Amino acid sequence: MLRQLMQHPVRMLLSMIMISVALLLGLVIKGLSNGVMQEKIQRTEGIGADLMIQPPHSSYILGLGENVMPDALAQKISEVPGVEAATPTATNVSFTNRLEAIFGIDLPSFNRVTGGFQYLQGGPFSGPYAALVDDVYAKTHKVHLGSTLNILDQHFTVCGVVEHGRGARVFVPLKTLQDLLAPGKCAVIFVKCAPGVSDLAVENGLRAFAGGALKDYQITRMSDLATLITPSSFLGLQQFLLVIVVFAGVINFLVIFLALYVQVLGQTRELGILRALGASRRYMIRLFLGEACLLCLFGGGLSLVFYLLTREIVLWIYPALNFLLPVEAVLRVAAIALAGAVLGGAYPAYRASASEPIAALAYE
Repeated sequence: MLRQLMQHPVRMLLSMIMISVALLLGLVIKGLSNGVMQEKIQRTEGIGADLMIQPPHSSYILGLGENVMPDALAQKISEVPGVEAATPTATNVSFTNRLEAIFGIDLPSFNRVTGGFQYLQGGPFSGPYAALVDDVYAKTHKVHLGSTLNILDQHFTVCGVVEHGRGARVFVPLKTLQDLLAPGKCAVIFVKCAPGVSDLAVENGLRAFAGGALKDYQITRMSDLATLITPSSFLGLQQFLLVIVVFAGVINFLVIFLALYVQVLGQTRELGILRALGASRRYMIRLFLGEACLLCLFGGGLSLVFYLLTREIVLWIYPALNFLLPVEAVLRVAAIALAGAVLGGAYPAYRASASEPIAALAYE
C-alpha cells in the first residue's frame, strides 16, 4: 500500500497537506478554546477566595457581570460566622487590542482575601488614577512603570507590575472605577472562609443571612469552578466548535475521495492486470481502504506538527493566550479523520474492485 502511494509522491504530499490543514483548523480552535477556559479558571481560583457572590444570572467568567450590587454588602457579609474576609470588586471589559477584564479593587480587603500581590516592580496604588498590571499584560502590551493606560477615556498611570494569576490583568482603585461606571456598586464579592470552616457551611450561612437576603444571588464555591466554566459558558462557542469539526471531516472526506478516485481512473490497466492475475475483489477493497487510512495517518501526524508550530508562533506574537489540547480531543479528531478516510475511500475502492479484467486491459 505504501509503495502504491509512493508511485505518485507529489499527489500523496498534496493530499497529506490538505488533510493536515483541515484537521489543523479543528486542533487549533479546540486547543485555544480549552486553553482560554483553563486560564480563566486558574486566574479566578488564583484569587484565593473560597466563594464568590454575584447578582442573579451572572456569568461565571469574571469581567462579564454587571456592577449592580451595593459594595456595602461586603462589610455585612464579613460579619457572617465562618467568614474571615470579604472584598467587593467592580469589573469592566477593555477592548483595547484584545478582550481583557479590569478589576476595581479595595486593596486592603482584597489583600486580606487573596494574601496580597507579589510586586515585581513598583508598589501599591499611588493615587486614584493609578493602575497595577500583571507581568503577562506588561509583556504583551509593552508597558512598564510610568506607562499610561486609557481606560474608559481616562488616563491611568502604571504604578506597579505584579505576578499574574489574581483574576484580572489590570487593577485600578475600586472607588475610581465605580465613579466611572456605577457609584457604590460592584459586580462580585469574594469571600474567604475562616480556617477550619468549610465553604459549604459558609455558603449555607450566607443563604440564611439576614432572613434570606441573598437567596436570589448567585453564590459559587470556587472548588466547583472547573465544572462550571465550559464551552457552553461562552455563547455560541460549542456550536462553533461543532461546525469546525464537521467542516474538517467533510474536507478530509473530499480530499481522500478525490485522491483515490483519480488514482483509480489513472490506473485502470494496472487494476485490470491485478484482477487478471487473480486479485480478489476483497483484496482490491482492502488495498484502497488501506491507502486511504495511510493518507489519513500521515496527514494527521503532519497536522500535529503544524499545530505545535502554529502554537509557538501564536504564543510568540500573543503571549497572553494559552493553548491546551487534551488527549481526548486529539483522539476525537483522529476518529473523525479516520471516518472521513473510510467514507472517502469507499467508492474508489468499490470502483477498483468492480474492474473487469478484459475491459480494463482494453482500456486506452
